[in-house]
Amino acid sequence: MEIWFILAALSLLTVVSLVWGARRLGARLGTDSAAAQMAIYKEQLSEIEADLARGALVPQEAEAHRAEVARRLLAVSADGSTPVAAGRSWLILLPVLLIPLVAGALYVRGGSPVLPDLPQAARMANAEKAGDLEAMIYKVEQHLQKNPGDVTGWEVILPSYKAMGRFDDAARAMREIIRLKGGGTADQFADLAETLMFAGNGLMPADAMTAAQEAVKLDPKNAKGRYYVALGLSQDNQHEAALAAFQSLLADAPADAPWRAEVEKQIAALKNPKPAAPGPTEQQVQDASTMSAGDQQAMIRSMVDGLQAKLDADPKNIDGWLRLIRARVVLKEADAAQTALDKARAAFEQDQGAQSQLAALAQELGLK
Repeated sequence: MEIWFILAALSLLTVVSLVWGARRLGARLGTDSAAAQMAIYKEQLSEIEADLARGALVPQEAEAHRAEVARRLLAVSADGSTPVAAGRSWLILLPVLLIPLVAGALYVRGGSPVLPDLPQAARMANAEKAGDLEAMIYKVEQHLQKNPGDVTGWEVILPSYKAMGRFDDAARAMREIIRLKGGGTADQFADLAETLMFAGNGLMPADAMTAAQEAVKLDPKNAKGRYYVALGLSQDNQHEAALAAFQSLLADAPADAPWRAEVEKQIAALKNPKPAAPGPTEQQVQDASTMSAGDQQAMIRSMVDGLQAKLDADPKNIDGWLRLIRARVVLKEADAAQTALDKARAAFEQDQGAQSQLAALAQELGLK
């Protein structure tokens, strides 16, 4: 029964603390309400001036905002302090008193304070029965810390890492498997290249390209390895070499190969790159910095909004998204740039080439 006395004491202490705080809040509201509101409105006026100075507002907008805030400031100043109706601060005490009562009733109905804690060892032992994937991974990780040479343990944990999207950990597991087996197969190196590409959000890092090249070296006909070699060449702007590699892969592909469509898409993109979407170039955005704040905002906003409207109507224009994202960053609109990047990723979810371009741009601009 000691647990009930502890819970009751904690509930009482919480209620007393909240009552005391509510009384103090009520007292302050009765004397400082007007002063607090005036301080807020004065701060808003300062923010308007700051936004106008850095070009976030045009003069007409700033004047409208100033007039509205000034009107509210004058109204509060004329009214003076607004006393709070007697007893109104006690309204907050109703939910304060109800919270411990409701919580206690729910705990009595569904809780069990007399049950002992479940030790970590017991939780881990029951992980498989409960289907707790994270707990099972933890068990294997603990085992591998003590036995890093257990290749079976790495092979067991590898698919779980992939299933959870932990591609960096999956790549580490694959490297360990290759090392412990004294050298990998072409398929293993091709899988490693793919995993490293996923870890890079579609971007082929140098070690992914190295792994793909090793796969092709071990087996010149390895389709996955050849694909990622070609993709790495494409991302490195070696378009002619990438096109030749993709065409060679397609020529050797079986008619029913599930990856034929993706290779054909890569070839089409290299042969017929989409024309740049209309919208502000980086130079145009930079030139706008010499204009007045009003003209600058009008010019840039019209171009950016026009580009955004075209992309909303036709989201399958990767060049347009790349230009829009870059323009948002130049305009110091990091949140808008990130939103555009997320929309572009969703629009090209199945296009590995587009994902690679977006990943490269995100890395360049410091976006997620």
